[in-house]
Amino acid sequence: MEDIEEFRYEPKSVKEIFIEMKNTVELMIDLAYASILFGDKEIAEEVLELEERMDLLNYQLMTHTVLAARNVKEAEQATTILQMANAIEDISNAAGDLAKMVLEGVELHPIIKETILEGEEVIGRIVVSPDSILVGRTLGELELASNTGVWIIAVRRGKRWIFGPDKEFKIRAGDILIGRGTRTSIDQLKEIARGVIRVIGNERVRRD
Repeated sequence: MEDIEEFRYEPKSVKEIFIEMKNTVELMIDLAYASILFGDKEIAEEVLELEERMDLLNYQLMTHTVLAARNVKEAEQATTILQMANAIEDISNAAGDLAKMVLEGVELHPIIKETILEGEEVIGRIVVSPDSILVGRTLGELELASNTGVWIIAVRRGKRWIFGPDKEFKIRAGDILIGRGTRTSIDQLKEIARGVIRVIGNERVRRD
């Protein structure tokens, strides 16, 4: 872990920090694969920024865990938390290494992209048409993960990237969604984004 230049103690629970670490590393993996698949250096740079965040979270977790231990038994139990946290950080470092390959312009063997595309879950690029029922609605309203099986991990809006958009994020025409899901679910969302399919889950929307 790199040196932490500044550290301010925050009143978070070990559980809260652990959950944030888990969510962050999952996003890092998805974005690292996306950066390789699309050869996008901006996505790769975001992975490295998240890696720095993971370093801080791991440091916070170690501090909070040590301070929370009140006796020898609790100290022994705390070691399992620290071991798991270090394992998660190892994964984040690996994602960072993948991103660095993209930033350094390393020519990747075609089999790498093929492997990413042939997995049970794939990363897809979805362009939102003005005719799509997605336009003007938030991710929370649409519940895409539940209704289509696709998790939106990033959005390209013009020249700007939005990483890890929350449920309040409102989709606009022209947005490029980067999503994770099965090939079938990605293809279905592409059809919805194009305006071909006017149904999400049990909801039906008529054309004006």
